[in-house]
Amino acid sequence: MNRCRRAPWWVYAVTIGVLNIARQIAFPPTRVGTAATIGLFFAVLAISFAVVTGVRALFTPRGGA
Repeated sequence: MNRCRRAPWWVYAVTIGVLNIARQIAFPPTRVGTAATIGLFFAVLAISFAVVTGVRALFTPRGGA
């Protein structure tokens, strides 16, 4: 049976928080519309999940049979 190779929940939370702050600095909500702000937030979620899961999979040793 394959083990789930996801990182702990707090790694995702910290990564999403940091990237969301960077997004707000780069694209302030006052300068972009509401739809763009929501879209960018979901893009941050997707990118965070993919990057954290990918890095975790690269650096986690595979278990033996």
